This record gives sequence, structure tokens and C-alpha cells, in this order.
Amino acid sequence: MGIAKGIRLRMGKTSKVYLVIMAGGGGTRFWPWSREKRPKQILPILSDRPMIWETVERVRPFAPAEKIFIVTASFQAKELHRQVPQIPPGNILMEPQGKNTAPCLCLAALHIQQRNSEAIMAVLPADHFIPDRKLFLQTLKGAAEFAAKQNFLVTLGIQPTEPETGYGYIQKGEILGQAAGLQVFRAKAFREKPSRARALHYLHRGDYLWNSGMFVWKVGVFLEALERFLPSLYREMLRFKASLGTPRANLVLKNIYERIQPVSVDYGIMEKAPNVALMQVKFLWNDVGSWAALTQIWPKDEAGNVLPGGKQVTRGKVLVIDSSGCLVRAEEKLIAIIGLKDMIVVESGNAFLVCPKERSQDVRRVLQELNDKGWKEYL
Repeated sequence: MGIAKGIRLRMGKTSKVYLVIMAGGGGTRFWPWSREKRPKQILPILSDRPMIWETVERVRPFAPAEKIFIVTASFQAKELHRQVPQIPPGNILMEPQGKNTAPCLCLAALHIQQRNSEAIMAVLPADHFIPDRKLFLQTLKGAAEFAAKQNFLVTLGIQPTEPETGYGYIQKGEILGQAAGLQVFRAKAFREKPSRARALHYLHRGDYLWNSGMFVWKVGVFLEALERFLPSLYREMLRFKASLGTPRANLVLKNIYERIQPVSVDYGIMEKAPNVALMQVKFLWNDVGSWAALTQIWPKDEAGNVLPGGKQVTRGKVLVIDSSGCLVRAEEKLIAIIGLKDMIVVESGNAFLVCPKERSQDVRRVLQELNDKGWKEYL
């Protein structure tokens, strides 16, 4: 189905909208605070509440709890439900193992389709910082209205403010219309996390947006895209669909997940589908993807240091001498730093992390090394 240029959508009912929150992260870039069994989404990073609680409460005015699904790893489900008891237990969907976002969203789509074949599915990560809740909900509603009227896979894009290398980018194509007062473009190209030089080029061009990882689409349109671009995954998951509501469903899903290949929804579908719409949003956003990201969110002292305090209460103490631009978090012990600039120093549990702020995206390499060495007690 095509779309007329300049179309404007009125804000209407969202009774068909179901929210899917992806919460299957294994605790990597916030190591050593986050671990496999204590992932980022259950940590009180933004306030004294866990991030998953913040995400659920942010969308509660948009959809009732019975229309909010959370997809997570099976071993995290119990703790996750303890953190957000307002979500019905049956709405916490458990993956037998992590296989990236395409299988995760296919699992959620099949559950939603069973409840309402005409549903609109809005997909949100569990760990984003979005302080303007009102503007966010208005944007989400506009995206849902757009998806309800058009057969597009809608993704939300953020206007870059700096040459960020930790985000993917999406190039804007032709203008498709407006929704909630925001421009909607055809997505022209998806780009992986770039080098700094390439990110600077994207910033200067002005036609690239950050890929927020938030999506809105008709559940049927999404499943059609899965069937077309990831046919093997789709065929396997049809076996699970046939088992839904039976005692064999969990075993069927486990067997399927042992065979399917990991694939992201961006790579598997969004980069290939011709019907991807890019909505340029205006709310402040941070994906809280690294320790360095917290220097943009947590309060700083007069030298630009981010230290424990406020709602980030810890038992550890920090002593800073002649240092600037550092993030220091002590959980139990005393940390003293002298003459450092733009460094990250974190103590948590049985481990310390020390690295330049510009290398904070490389923390995942620590986890890989620990795993390769068999040092499981630190994971």
C-alpha cells in the first residue's frame, strides 16, 4: 500500500496497541556492576528504581498492564517479575537462550497475534533514558496511528547531537508524511556503528538519524516481513505457534531455539524491507549503553567528575584529587584517584574496572576475555 505525501494523522484510540519490552540483556557494558544474573535492566541506574520499572511506568498511561509484554531470558524471569509485579506473569515471555532481536520479537508477535490478529505492536528496549514522558507518549501514539493506517514498519530516529560511534545510523529518504506533528521519512539506508570520522560525516550531512531501536508496526505486517526475509526462522516459529496454549509449548520453543541462528531485526528485516518508515522524534533520549553515557545523565561536580551521590547511594567512598571528567563508582570500598582525566573507575563485587572514558564501549571485551579464560566467577 502506498502513502500520499503530506498526509496528516489525527490522534485516535490505541486499543489495538500492545507494548513489547525487550529485557534479555546479559550484563556487558556496565560490568562489573552488571553481571549475567544481574543485568542492566534490573539495576537502579537512573533512580532508586530498576530501569525495567522505569520503562514499564513510562508506558503505563499508553497501555494497560495486560497489554504489556516483556521478553527476557528464562533464568532472569523470576527476578524481573519481582521488580515489576504489575505485569501479569503470563506476559513475561521467556527465551530459552539469547538469539538476538529477530527471534525475540517473533516470539512476542506470535503471542500478541493470538490475542488480537489486528494488533499494533510497539517495541521498546528496557534500558533507555527518556525524561520527557509526555512527549514520548505523544510520539509513540503518533507512530501507532501511522502504523495502523499504513503497511509500514515504523522505526524511531533521533537527531544526532554529536558524532557518536556507539549508535547505528539511518539515512532519511523521501518524506512520507507527518504523525503527531513529526516528519516521517522512508528509511533509505541503515548503517552500522561507524568510525568517528564516518560519524562526523553523518552529522555534517544532516540526513542521518540515530537508530533508537524502537519500532512500531502491525503485527501482521511484521510477520509477513519475517516470512519474506527470514523464512527459515519463520517456518521454525510456526511450529511454536501451533503449540501455544498446550503443555508442550516450552519444550517446542527450547528445541527451536537450539536450531535457529542468531539474527538482529535490523540486519534480518529492516535493512532489507522496502516498507520501512523513519519517524524523526524530538524527545531527549539516551540508550544508556555504556559507562560513558552516564556522564551525560548523572550529576557532575565542578570539575566534571561523576561521583556517588543523590539517588545513586552506595556504601563505598570516593576521594578525588586534581582530577576532572572522571566517573568513579565505589560500591563497598574506598577509591582514591589523583591526577586523572576522563577516566572510568568502578568497583563492584569481586572486581574493579579502570579504563579511559573513550574506551567504555570496549568493556564487552573484558567479558569475552573472562569467558575465554574460564573465570566464570567474575561474569
